[in-house]
Amino acid sequence: MSDTSPDPDVIDRIWTLADKLDPCLFVTRDGEGQRVRPVFARVRRDEGAIHVLTDTQGCKLDQIEANPHVSLAFSDERANDYAVIYGTARVSHDPAKARDLWRFSDETFFKSPDNLDLRVITVTPDSAELWDGSNLLVTGAKMLAERLAGVKTQLVENAKVDRLD
Repeated sequence: MSDTSPDPDVIDRIWTLADKLDPCLFVTRDGEGQRVRPVFARVRRDEGAIHVLTDTQGCKLDQIEANPHVSLAFSDERANDYAVIYGTARVSHDPAKARDLWRFSDETFFKSPDNLDLRVITVTPDSAELWDGSNLLVTGAKMLAERLAGVKTQLVENAKVDRLD
């Protein structure tokens, strides 16, 4: 099933999946290509945003400045569920927001939310795609039934939404 209408159930499932899966893959544009890296996303549906804490090292901030269109890919291979959120990123030096997003585990990378090199990447979702499948046991049973009965089953639901609000 492929749908571009803003189905509230699909939107809820995308936000829920994104919120429960960490880390995710963050994709930026690098000239004509792409760069992919794992990040810890802070999903804030009430803000209509996904935040990522980062430092000023590396190339992702320059890539966002050159092309703010990014993707966040979330994966739960055990449940056979996947979501990709496409959005526009902006970078800020915002210690108050960093404190709001801060997790104890962030001390491993940044020492403090007041770190002068700490930046907040805020992704505002534009659209998204969901692949919502059965867990592997159910998928295996469906495949076996398909072979034995010759009946086509839907293993994964695929849905697209043009916005996530």
